[in-house]
Amino acid sequence: MTPAPAFQTRGLMRAAVLYGTEDVRMEDVPIPLPGPGEVLARVDVASIDFTDRKVYLRGQHPMIKIPGLFGHEWAGTIVAVGPGVEARWRPGQRVVAANSAPCLAEEGAVCRQCRRGRQSMCEDIQYNNGAFAPYILVPSRLVRVNLHEIPADVPPERVVFTEPYACVLHAVRRVAIQPRDAVVILGAGPMGLFWVIALRRRYGPDPVIVSLDHQDDRLAVARALGANHGLNSKDGNTRDMLQAAIGRPDADVVIESVGALETHREALGLVGRGGTLVSFGGVAPGPTLPVDIGHLHYEEISIQPIYHHTPADVAQSVQQLVAGQVPVERLITARLPLSELRRALQMVADRTTLRTILIPEHQDA
Repeated sequence: MTPAPAFQTRGLMRAAVLYGTEDVRMEDVPIPLPGPGEVLARVDVASIDFTDRKVYLRGQHPMIKIPGLFGHEWAGTIVAVGPGVEARWRPGQRVVAANSAPCLAEEGAVCRQCRRGRQSMCEDIQYNNGAFAPYILVPSRLVRVNLHEIPADVPPERVVFTEPYACVLHAVRRVAIQPRDAVVILGAGPMGLFWVIALRRRYGPDPVIVSLDHQDDRLAVARALGANHGLNSKDGNTRDMLQAAIGRPDADVVIESVGALETHREALGLVGRGGTLVSFGGVAPGPTLPVDIGHLHYEEISIQPIYHHTPADVAQSVQQLVAGQVPVERLITARLPLSELRRALQMVADRTTLRTILIPEHQDA
């Protein structure tokens, strides 16, 4: 194999920087220089999701320091490596990475949550942002546990969803679902659709899966991906609709994948006796959800919040995506240059796209 030409990191790149609420600016920033254990990758494709939209609207998020580089889903090609990783990583390799990594024993003491096996709750979790740029620096901790090589014949668009799909795999692994359970998923956006895919892959045809959304086109995709029913719940008579569709007005497992207070309230009202509400869509701290404690007690209703992913989930996500086991082509509904980031964010808000792929413009450095 002919070695890749040396990459000159001196120079500037046009990157998205988030300054606060609805304040994202395309600025010239230095191309990062990889230090010990680090990798610099060219971003071949990036993906914009609803979390990016929420961060943009809120102006803050636990995973990003403001002002800071923006974007967290990407796939690309290594262009430079720092000292200490040459034996494993080299320029020219095509890669994808998660947006975080938990603490590692080789760095020192492991936190209490990681000792308990709860890596998604790591007390020293390291996040990484900067996907909305021509190049992204991968910190050494991510390089060790959450950077994966992609075969040359796999399109980067297929694996750019590694992080969000890993979040769903993490949740599916932890939620107890029995044969012939009724599972309701609130939201037929990309995350809700990933739920349909992951549940069918894990459980086959046994669970009855019902997708709820306000858009018929999204519900059609949910049915095509494996949902038994796609119900438009815009009118609010959800329990009656469930009764007509599955013969009961509630479900054993109800998954909130929208990330809103009102849909959490709706989801809780759909959980049947002995059932579980999975709080998967992220809501900013502050809003409260009134709960009938007596109902929870006597009906044994469980509420199971699930956040983020673990390195094992990321590895499984990459494996399934590389193998073509996840029909991501049904989710990509727009492609835009990175310079149209604001337009892409608005498209997410208007629900006129499922997933938008962003293509950075590269210049010889």
